[in-house]
Amino acid sequence: MTVRVGICSTAHVNAEVYAALLAKLPDVDLVGVSEQTRERAHKLAGTVGTAAMTHRELVRAADGVVVCSPTAVHEELVDLALRHDVAVLCEKPLATSLSTAKAIRDRCAKRDLPTGMAMPIRHSRPMARLKERYEAGSIGELVSVSGTNRGRMPGGWFVDPELAGGGAVADHTDHIVDVVRWITSEEVEEVYAETGTRFYELPVEDVNLLSMTLSNGASFFLDGSWSTPQKNPFWGDASVELVGTETTLSGDCFGRRYTHVSDTSKDRSNESIFWGADPNNALLREFVAAIRGEATPATSMDDAVRTAAVIAAAYESAERGEPVEVTY
Repeated sequence: MTVRVGICSTAHVNAEVYAALLAKLPDVDLVGVSEQTRERAHKLAGTVGTAAMTHRELVRAADGVVVCSPTAVHEELVDLALRHDVAVLCEKPLATSLSTAKAIRDRCAKRDLPTGMAMPIRHSRPMARLKERYEAGSIGELVSVSGTNRGRMPGGWFVDPELAGGGAVADHTDHIVDVVRWITSEEVEEVYAETGTRFYELPVEDVNLLSMTLSNGASFFLDGSWSTPQKNPFWGDASVELVGTETTLSGDCFGRRYTHVSDTSKDRSNESIFWGADPNNALLREFVAAIRGEATPATSMDDAVRTAAVIAAAYESAERGEPVEVTY
């Protein structure tokens, strides 16, 4: 069975990545790339050899769509897909507010369609191995967790508080909070957030450190800052360390890299290339399998709401200057 999938909006930095991967998957027809007007979709569509469409044209042609719009537009595009009985994989975070995230989740729950949030870190082999070891009881009792998801400042709509819902907290909290919930089966109960704008002149925060408490009492620290230099050879990192009463386990999603340096008259470059299994590829394969009825998206819309609740609590904490209980 050939599954028809499309990229709904080119705004997110991952739209090009997803389109290139979908174009290579077996028994998948990348039917199109959409924007509000066809003209805005032409560049990416031409790169991957598919059609440029409007959003309405795409949902009429596809079995499933990957929503890659600015966060503030997620609700509109998810609703459009649901009205046309189209499966949805939505970029993170789900919405710019917790109330909107809950509304999206509730509408998805009423439809018998595969829906989920794009969380490739759950498909990272180091994270899967970490989960296996944790569930086997290797670390004893969990005492603390630390994580990093630092990256380059992305610019564009990501630094527009109306379109993104915030800055680095909105952009880089989801992945590690979600994967820690998945590994440990614990929820974040309280957040204390320190945020600031240190590296760039922006209307949003570019640095943040979240100090959280999990439901079993363990401490959970996360650095999700846009602190990676723009000229750094690799975009950033995604790592988790679990400290227990018996031992410590750590996983680095993108640790398998080599550095390529070129210093010729025609080519001067320094880039770090990840050679491990691509979690984005596994994410998209799972979505296609879900459309076929062979799988379920690993990160549900309820999972998306739970990370949205942590983000909301973090911003409230930063504003009040004190720890805030997470309300789900």
